[in-house]
Formats: sequence, structure tokens, C-alpha cells
Amino acid sequence: MATSTGLVLASTPIPKVRVIAFNRPEKRNALSQPLIDQFLQELSSAARDSGIHAIVITGSASVFSAGADIKEIASLDAEAAQRCRYLEDLCNGMQSVRKPLLASVEGMALGGGFEVALMCDLIMTSHQAQFGLPEVKIGLIPGAGGTQRLTNTVGKFKAMEMILLGTSITSQEAKSYGLVADIFEPGTVLKNSLTVAARLAELSPGALSLAKEAIRRSDDKGRDDDFERSLYYSAFSSSHKKEGISAFLEKRSPKWQ
Repeated sequence: MATSTGLVLASTPIPKVRVIAFNRPEKRNALSQPLIDQFLQELSSAARDSGIHAIVITGSASVFSAGADIKEIASLDAEAAQRCRYLEDLCNGMQSVRKPLLASVEGMALGGGFEVALMCDLIMTSHQAQFGLPEVKIGLIPGAGGTQRLTNTVGKFKAMEMILLGTSITSQEAKSYGLVADIFEPGTVLKNSLTVAARLAELSPGALSLAKEAIRRSDDKGRDDDFERSLYYSAFSSSHKKEGISAFLEKRSPKWQ
């Protein structure tokens, strides 16, 4: 089975495994609200399908996702972001899935794209991949759990370095910090992710769901996603957000006042 909703592609290339792919390569799979809406529709469909036991989330051959759609963010201030609860639907949709979620990452996973990968249960990647949360460079902070999940995984000081400086790390560094499960040759990540997903799909769905819930409970106790999101929304009305995004869109260096 294969379906297309335009910005997202869904298929079942092997029994019991659904692949959901971001399909906006001309924008480096930027997470616009229409893309998020379509992604959540496919995710919900896979979660409800009793014949699907594992879900793989991927991007295109050269990029997983470069993050949020900057032009879309540019039109939001704090009030508008809070009113539409920007990104909350994405976080809640991912959180509600009890089946194993695998992120298959080729190329870059930045900002919201990295946060989507962090919401998954396993991350598979290539030798050429990069991971980062560069939001400070446009006057914002991560808003989909990035400050919380990254800190829980790599520790305070590495998270500070990556988030405060907006730096990226390689797949090899990510593996050394426990962020990724395995690294493969470029162009083979999805194939290898399907092999892992097939192994999961043959195990007890009930046991996997309970194990995932238990592990996630431990992770949840170390996070405060609501606090992060409140700070994220506050940043939407700052002069630094406006200047940072203007500079990004105009391809110039920002001038912080």
C-alpha cells in the first residue's frame, strides 16, 4: 500500500511496518502546518491500524527535516502562537503513539526536525547526517521538547553547548552521546531501518507497548515540556525573533539590539 497526501508520503513496504516520509524536498522538508497536519493524519492512521506493529518516520534522500517553516513563523507573535498552540498538536500526536517509532535520518535533522527524531524511540542515521537545535540564531528557542529531551540524553553541559551556541553534531558524535542507535552508509538508512522495524514487528505488540510506556515514564519525569513551550511562545513577540527571522530570510547577519 502506498498513499500520498502531497507533503507526506505513506507506504507499507514490508508486512506490519508503515513508513511515513516528509515530502517537501524543495523546502528541505520544513515543518509547515499543512505538512504537520498531513503527517499527523498518517501517523494516527498507522497507530489505529491493528495490522501495523512499527512505524518508521523518514525524510528524503538528502535531508530528514531542516526544522520549522521560517516564513510561517515570521507571521506569528506570542499571542498568535499561544492561541493556535503552535507545535502542541505535533508533540501530542507523537506522544499518543504506543507502537515503536523509528526515525530514519539521512542528511540533516535540525530544529523541529531534530525534535521529531528525539520524540521517536530509536534513531537510525547515516555517516553524513547532522543534528542540531539552531533556534537561538533566529532569536528563538526550541519549542517541541528539544531543550528537555536533549538534556535528558546528553546531559546539561553538552545540551547547553548545542542549544546556546546553536551548533550541530555529527552522527558519530550523536552515537557517542547515546542519541542514535546505529549508523549506516548514506543511502541505506531506510533499508536498514526497515530491517530493525521488521524485527520489532515480530515481537509481542503488547509487551513492546508496555516497555515503551515504562521507559517513557522515566523520561517524562525529567522533563517540563509545558514550561519550555511557554518560554518559546514568549520569544515570538521579542524584537530579537523579528530581527533574527528577517536576517535569515534576507540572507544577512542579524543585528541584535
